[in-house]
Amino acid sequence: MRNLIFQYYIPYEAGDADMGGFRLPEWAQGGSYSARRYAEICGAEYELSNERYFKHLDPRLDSLRIFYDEKYDEYDNILCLDLDMLIKTRENIFEKDIGDVAMVHELGVHVSQGNWLRNVMYNTLEKRGVIPYGKHIFGSDWMFPKSELYPDEAWRYLNGGLQLWSKEGRLKARKHFTSVDNYYLHTRYTEQMYINLQLSQPVFNVKELPTEWNRIAIYQKPLFDGKINHFLARHKFSIPQLIKDGWSI
Repeated sequence: MRNLIFQYYIPYEAGDADMGGFRLPEWAQGGSYSARRYAEICGAEYELSNERYFKHLDPRLDSLRIFYDEKYDEYDNILCLDLDMLIKTRENIFEKDIGDVAMVHELGVHVSQGNWLRNVMYNTLEKRGVIPYGKHIFGSDWMFPKSELYPDEAWRYLNGGLQLWSKEGRLKARKHFTSVDNYYLHTRYTEQMYINLQLSQPVFNVKELPTEWNRIAIYQKPLFDGKINHFLARHKFSIPQLIKDGWSI
């Protein structure tokens, strides 16, 4: 079994330029260090990419390359991790039954990020609304599915920071995912919205992992109690100190 942990870094632009330029910033070095350690523990290979795959699109879509780029077909399973994550566990995630793909529902997002999410999701198609776009490509009766682990949530919203793909799932994505260019033309959003849209198709066997595998260290309490903790936005600047304080393997 040949497994890979994949991460990528593309320099930030415009209003987010303070998060990192062409040189890998300290917080990203910390996230890479944590993932490399975890790869060693799991017996997996590791790759940190800084090459653009979709050169004409938003660079934040580049995690999609693990199923569109055929060079990754040599791997059985690929764990794609954002660089703003710290791994605390030694449990081997590659030993889990994942179906096509395993990800984590962003528990609490409908409350903590409610206004933002409503504006992004329910706006009109002309104003880049994601749900109207989903109905545009999948049919007027389409809607995001419910979360299996957290059925009280309005609907499932998978966080793209952790994606564990089987080879079968990646090949299925290459076949069934609709056009990335068309998605970006209509929405201008990142890979997370795209993946949520595409994985709503019933052909995919999506395995939901508990939130401890992608604990959002902003609004999911208690903080830092996850097997993998995720530091969004400018909270990522705390990563170097957190590593010194023992919050990574």
